[in-house]
Amino acid sequence: MEKNNNINFTHWFFDLDNTLYCANSGIFDQIHIKMGEFISSNLNVSLKKAKILQKKYFIENGTTLHGLMLNHNVEPGKFLDYVHDIDFSIVKPDNELNDLIKKIPEKKIIFTNANISYVEKILKNLNLENIFDDIYDIERMNYLPKPNLKTYKKLISTYQVDANKAILFDDIPQNLLPAAKLGLKTVHVYNKKLDKELNGRSKKIDYMTNNLKDWLQKWIQKN
Repeated sequence: MEKNNNINFTHWFFDLDNTLYCANSGIFDQIHIKMGEFISSNLNVSLKKAKILQKKYFIENGTTLHGLMLNHNVEPGKFLDYVHDIDFSIVKPDNELNDLIKKIPEKKIIFTNANISYVEKILKNLNLENIFDDIYDIERMNYLPKPNLKTYKKLISTYQVDANKAILFDDIPQNLLPAAKLGLKTVHVYNKKLDKELNGRSKKIDYMTNNLKDWLQKWIQKN
């Protein structure tokens, strides 16, 4: 935590899934099943083949959806409506984390490869409604997901951010690297359930934590 201390950030960007709530919540277990079903049905392939494509496109394109759009002209709304038809009630609030987020006085923005309707449902179950200043979702990215550098440049332009005074939290290391390249401070919220091809460490990332709550608590105490 001593590294890059005492920076007055103007913008705090938070990934949503597996960052603002625990990766063990079960949300993505549901979504992974729905993705496999969608690919199998719409591409007319076996479920086994669908799972292979699902992982391949996610690793190569940032999201499975982007891979499906590029390779199979899949309509994004149709895909998102299907895979997000899940039980959101299993996501529970962490009141201690919520209180810490509320203590951040600067701009707080969700930066996610999910769409707005999904984000709003998650935030409602986390009791984080009306806490964030804005949501920068996949639709506003024109479906060009993290970690595409163009999306990060557009993010900075949209909010007129001084990159050296902004910080990004994400559970996927490769989603932090473009931000680091542009000058943002970066925090890797470690997700042990992430595909091993996407996990790991990088000297280009400023911080790594197993617990966002602990990280924020320490930062607030020191600043």
